[in-house]
This record gives sequence, structure tokens and C-alpha cells, in this order.
Amino acid sequence: MKLARFRTATAVSWGVLDVTASTVTPIRGPIAAWAPALIASGFTDLPLAGDPLPLADVRLVEPLEDTGKVLGTGANYWAHLERLGRTERPKHLASFIKPRTAVIGPEDEVRYPLLTEQLDYEVELLLVMGAPVTPLSDDAVPALLGYTVGNDVSARDMRNDHGPDLVSMKANDATTPIGPWITTVDEVGAPAGLDVVIRCSVNGELRQEDSTKNMLWDLPEILEFFRKRISLAPGDVIFTGTTCGVGMEDGRFLQAGDLVETEVVGVGVLRNTVGVRGARG
Repeated sequence: MKLARFRTATAVSWGVLDVTASTVTPIRGPIAAWAPALIASGFTDLPLAGDPLPLADVRLVEPLEDTGKVLGTGANYWAHLERLGRTERPKHLASFIKPRTAVIGPEDEVRYPLLTEQLDYEVELLLVMGAPVTPLSDDAVPALLGYTVGNDVSARDMRNDHGPDLVSMKANDATTPIGPWITTVDEVGAPAGLDVVIRCSVNGELRQEDSTKNMLWDLPEILEFFRKRISLAPGDVIFTGTTCGVGMEDGRFLQAGDLVETEVVGVGVLRNTVGVRGARG
């Protein structure tokens, strides 16, 4: 099942996407009102709220509500670390939080902040929560709704004397595409041992390709890391790390007008164009 968030002339709603028919059928209410029951029912119980709408009459937006949290992990693929000169596996999972204002949707333009000259792409699989989880919960895995695609666009030259400045690097307004929809767990596979390909192309040239089976910390470990620290709500998303092939490795950073296509096979393809550096809007 593919769950999309879409905009009409009057509202933003959730819906069930039918790619073959090019339609989206509205779902009643915010994600917290229906996602827990959807998971509990084995992905069958969903309160539909009308007839299918042609995709041509709506615009898909990021599958994240305004109140949703965006969490992230880094340094999670050995191939990426090795190309950056690391010789030992990290002992601790790296993590960060992005503001909601950083997130954009499918086909939206990636803002190129004036503060950087090294804007970089990072394809990632995203976990999407569908039920509440707290540090007192036994396990976060059963609360997983599905997966989506993300591009953790980073300003690589944002460092100070103490190391990376993660706010300046990863929190810039309108720089983080997410989408184009959520594909549910039952369609893709359970997080334990998940083996799906992630890839990124820039202007049609393949730059990144790897499998989630090569993560240093797997998806249940990532969920467990955040469960112990942060309450998770339906609709919250978690970036799970990128692999080798980023611009930081060879100096081929993003330029204005570049078309970036990030894909998680079996989940979706996310397309965005890079804006003019320093442009307002």
C-alpha cells in the first residue's frame, strides 16, 4: 500500500495512492487518527473519505505533517566511511534532529543556501512511524508504518574548530526532500534484515548505489536507539544513513539546475531540482 499526502485547491490530506490508475483516494483525518489502527489490523483497516481523485488534479507533497519530527543517523555504511579515510568502524551511532522547516516534497526545488559552496546529496531510506512509542515501550519495531525516500542534502563546508556544525550543515530551510509517498511495511518487508537497494543519480548519472543489508547498524537497532531517548509519534520519520558516492568524496558538489533523483527500490523515486545559490523564496 502506498500512502501519499496531497494538496488540492482547498486542503492538504492523506490518501491511498494507486500508481497504475493514477489516482489517490482520500483518507479521513490526520495520520495519528488512522495509522495505529492500520498497523493493528494487518494493513486492512483504513477510513477512506471519498472517491478516487485523478493525480493530475492534485499535487503530492512531503509525507510529513507539520507536527512531525525528523530524526537522523549518520556514518552507517562502511563503504561511505572507507572512502572518507576511516579505518575503524565507529563504536557509537551518530544521530541528529532536523527542523520541520528543512523538509520539502517531491518535485520541489532544493534551496541552495548562500552560506555554503559545497551542497551535497545523500540518498537514504527513511523509517516512518505509525503508532506511539516512548522510552517505556518494549519495542519500536511493531510501531513501524512503512518506508519513504529521503535526500539528506548537506552543506559540507560548515565546520568549526570542534568539528561539523550540524545545524548549519543539515538544518537549512527547504533543503531536505522527502517522498514521494510512504510504502507500507507489508509491501516492502520487515525491518530486520531488510535488503533493498538505495541509489542516487545527478543529471542521469548514477552516483550512489548500495543495499540496506550493508548498514553498520540495522533498522531495528536504529529504532531501539531512538526509542530509548525520544518519544515517537505517528508520522515521525527517521533517516537511516547514506552510502558512498557523495560529492564530498571527489568534489563534485551540486550545482544550480541539477536534477537529483533518489530511489529506494520497491519504495519510490524522489526527484528534485537544485535552485540558484542564494536565491530568495
